[in-house]
Amino acid sequence: MWVAGTLAVFFNTLLRSIAVHVQQASLAPNWSYTVELFIRYGYLLALLVYFFMSNLRFEHSFHQRDLPFDVIQSVASWTTLIALDFVVPGYGIPMGQYRSAVTVANVTILVIAAFALMWFPVPNLRKIRWAGIGCAVASIVVVWLSLPAMPALLTVAVLEVVLLTVLAIYVKRRWPTT
Repeated sequence: MWVAGTLAVFFNTLLRSIAVHVQQASLAPNWSYTVELFIRYGYLLALLVYFFMSNLRFEHSFHQRDLPFDVIQSVASWTTLIALDFVVPGYGIPMGQYRSAVTVANVTILVIAAFALMWFPVPNLRKIRWAGIGCAVASIVVVWLSLPAMPALLTVAVLEVVLLTVLAIYVKRRWPTT
């Protein structure tokens, strides 16, 4: 029930936000705003997919830490959705303050990946989780360097593509082959 409710929040947030942002489309976009918005959607997508895949119980075995892990990743992800200004528009981190937004999203990834490494030491997922941690740390470092906004945002966007690729490998390894 907990997992279904959290997934419903993710989907509701995604659909409502897309409807709002499509109406803001322009023939002369503000490119920094647009790149930052795509980055925020990328984090939303990454958290949604990871949460969904990590909660599928293909093997039907339950670990004593499943529930605490679900609660930690739910609270961390929900906090990130609020911070990225998806849940209640106007109450999160405003557009233009990309350093804070990217930091919050990547701290969430660090927390989730660290707990997954400690509590669920699955050998074929270990390197994937470390790769996610590496992308998160690199993104945080990049936004706090003294770079102009656009080069920093584009670098984070590239790191996010790498993170989404790592996530795709995670999904492939978690998905049952039979």
